[in-house]
Amino acid sequence: MAMSIRWGVWFEPTQPVARLVELARLAEGLGAEACFVADEGTERDVYVALTAIVLGTEHVSVAPAITNPFSRHPVTSAAAVATIHELAPGRVWQGFGVGGSRVLEPLGVAPPKPFTALREAVELNQALLAGRPVGAASLPWFDGQVPMAIAGRGPRVQALAASHGDWVIFSGKARRDLESESARVRAAGNASIAWSAYVAPDVAQRARVLRHFSYMAVDAPADIRAAAGLDDERTALVRSAMLAGDMDTAASHLPDALVDVYGVAGTPEECASIIAGHREHFDLFMLPLNDEHAAESHINAGARILDQAGSLSGMAE
Repeated sequence: MAMSIRWGVWFEPTQPVARLVELARLAEGLGAEACFVADEGTERDVYVALTAIVLGTEHVSVAPAITNPFSRHPVTSAAAVATIHELAPGRVWQGFGVGGSRVLEPLGVAPPKPFTALREAVELNQALLAGRPVGAASLPWFDGQVPMAIAGRGPRVQALAASHGDWVIFSGKARRDLESESARVRAAGNASIAWSAYVAPDVAQRARVLRHFSYMAVDAPADIRAAAGLDDERTALVRSAMLAGDMDTAASHLPDALVDVYGVAGTPEECASIIAGHREHFDLFMLPLNDEHAAESHINAGARILDQAGSLSGMAE
């Protein structure tokens, strides 16, 4: 008996908002349950994009994935998701993380205690969205529920996510660590797991996917970079090219093996098998869609792969 795999799409808002809405509709029609939009500061505004998407679709849940405590005040973040919830009750999540170089460096922000700020932002948002005032801040007009999703690679952030979040987002996670990390999350609380992994079902997509590991390369902990063969000099070259928007040059400094370590790559059948093999370790698969020109074909291919993965999961049962 086939076991359907819950899935969604994750956009970086490098494309016009109207196109993001079209892509979200396409994904929804193929079975997607969620649509995440990155908050990158210098790209299209995340809350404008989420508003357009939630109004332009019928069922998908939407979330900033992720916002942070620095580029937007946590109180205004709470008010923003509460406002979108008014338009589509039950279809909005809040999403937090510490933020990365791509969003913080253009703003000239270098927070000294990012984890402390993240924890405080999460707790503040949960209080406000539960109807409790925090100091002089309150949302007396809001009456609803907004699940909290938290993303991060470090052990402290993941522990916070497991204990405080409704969802833990795994992004830039080495596949070999997925089983142990998911077990740790499930043992620490009741949070569900959203696993985001780039899918490369052909050679051309593999080359495009490599560009997006630039973010992982510059923001991952030192031990993860070292394991991937990224010394300080190479990481600095990747960072410089990435912040200049030259993703091809950034990718040229990255080892191709990163695609196999952090992504799902191979033939479509092999990709489906990989996802099915990890079925017990996630509750929602998020398909990143940063490739502007091939987005439609990638959504269609991803939907087919996930459908096949669900069939393989059922056979394993």
